[in-house]
Amino acid sequence: MLRKLLPHVAIIISVMYFVFYFIDRVNSAMAFINNDITKNLLFALGLIAILESVWLIRSNRAQERRRQQRLQQQRMESRRNSQGGNRVA
Repeated sequence: MLRKLLPHVAIIISVMYFVFYFIDRVNSAMAFINNDITKNLLFALGLIAILESVWLIRSNRAQERRRQQRLQQQRMESRRNSQGGNRVA
């Protein structure tokens, strides 16, 4: 559960930081972020976190799809085996 939840939380927090970054760029009087280096590092962190999270979400979904396909193949094979065993020669 946590493995699936953390990437989504990272995206949400990163988007929040993007909003703070752009608000601070437009209206510096709000002073969300005061240092230029911090702003750039924060922007990079947000971008990296979003990219990593999207990659992890895609990986998790692909893994789940493969698991579902294996289960479906196993079910089909077990049906074939059970039907083949009932035949009378």
